[in-house]
Amino acid sequence: MQGMSVTLGTIGAYALRALTPSEAEAYRAIRLQSLLDTPEAFGASYEEEAALSLDDFRARIPATGPNRIYGGFDGPELMGVAGFVVQDRLKSRHKGILWGVYVRPEARRCGLGEALVQQVIRHAMDHVIVLEAAVGLSNERARRTYHKLGFKPYGIERKALRIDDTFYDEELLFIDFSESLL
Repeated sequence: MQGMSVTLGTIGAYALRALTPSEAEAYRAIRLQSLLDTPEAFGASYEEEAALSLDDFRARIPATGPNRIYGGFDGPELMGVAGFVVQDRLKSRHKGILWGVYVRPEARRCGLGEALVQQVIRHAMDHVIVLEAAVGLSNERARRTYHKLGFKPYGIERKALRIDDTFYDEELLFIDFSESLL
């Protein structure tokens, strides 16, 4: 069963499900494309990630536990991804992070990115109290989507990223799942 993953739903022509380690090659390809396409949206650089082996990418895809990388598939093609990780320090294990959200350009504007983030939110609710995210301040579309899905801003990290001589600010966001329980 390790190579199998259950489809969680669909959005248009896209099937949503958690990636499995056997899909490392497809994940590596979309991750590297994301870093070339929108370098200002990710803390990692193309150069750093391109130097990693396929086994390194395979090791990033959780086979068990609460951490996940969700994918949106058009048949066998991985068209979008969104990751979730629970913080590992004892005093921070009540928090998780939404990370690595990316949709290939040809699959944008159909709701796939929003559906992937919604899937991470649903999954996170079962594992953490607070879900955090960061989004480029200039990425209005992503910021609107996150706000629409319940993320609240709590700050701006100035000069969060530097690419060559250009700095990029990020909006810091969170959802507190315990607030909905009150």
